[in-house]
Amino acid sequence: MNVARTQPDGAAHRRTRPATALPPDPPHPPATATTAAVVAVGGTAPALPGASTMTSRTIRTLTVLTATASLCATASTAYAAQDTGHRTPGIATAWARAWNGTEPQALGALFTADGTYTDEAVGVTFRGRKEIAGWKARADTLIDNVHVTIRTTRLDGDRLTVRAVYSGHLKGAPKPFAVPMTTRLDLDRNHCRIASDQDHYSLATVLAQSGLPADWTPPAA
Repeated sequence: MNVARTQPDGAAHRRTRPATALPPDPPHPPATATTAAVVAVGGTAPALPGASTMTSRTIRTLTVLTATASLCATASTAYAAQDTGHRTPGIATAWARAWNGTEPQALGALFTADGTYTDEAVGVTFRGRKEIAGWKARADTLIDNVHVTIRTTRLDGDRLTVRAVYSGHLKGAPKPFAVPMTTRLDLDRNHCRIASDQDHYSLATVLAQSGLPADWTPPAA
C-alpha cells in the first residue's frame, strides 16, 4: 500500500511500506476425517487404499460413533428448567432413533462408560454400554416393531424428562400394544451422553392390550 503526503513545496514524495507476508494456507484435513464426516451424513465416502475391505458393519460403527460425538458439539448449554416445545433435544432424538433401529450398539453408545438403564416396569437394571446394548438386543428378540414416539420433553438441570408412546407386538401375542411411557434421562455435564435412564410404563397395560394373561412372562433367553 502506497501513501502520498503533500509537502510545503508541492512536491510529492512516496514512501513504500514493506509488504506483509501472508500466513501459509492451513493443511488439508486427512482423508480419514473427511470419510467419517461424509459417512455420518449418509454420503458416499471417497475411495481410500484398502477401502474395499471395509464391511458394512464397520461403516455403521463409524456412523454411530460420529453421530454420538456430534451430540457433544451441539449439546445445549441452557440448563434451567424449560419445556423444549417442538424442539426435541438431540440426545432424546438419538435415544428414540436407537430404540427404533436395529443396531443395539447404537443405544449403548449414547451412554457414559458406567451408565445405567433401568426398566421400572420389568424391574431390571443394566450397567455399562455392553449390557445396555444387550438389553436392546433382547427386546428385539421378544418384540416385533419396537417403536418409541416422543410426545414432549422437559429439561431441568441435567435431567431430561421424555414423555413418549412405547409400542410394538410381543411375539406370539394376539394383538400389538401402544402405551404411554415416561423416561427420565440424567445427562452428563455436557448433555451429550446419558448417565442414567429410567423407563416408567404399565406392564399390566402392555399385557392387557396384547391379549396376554397378567402373569405372562417372556421365555428364557
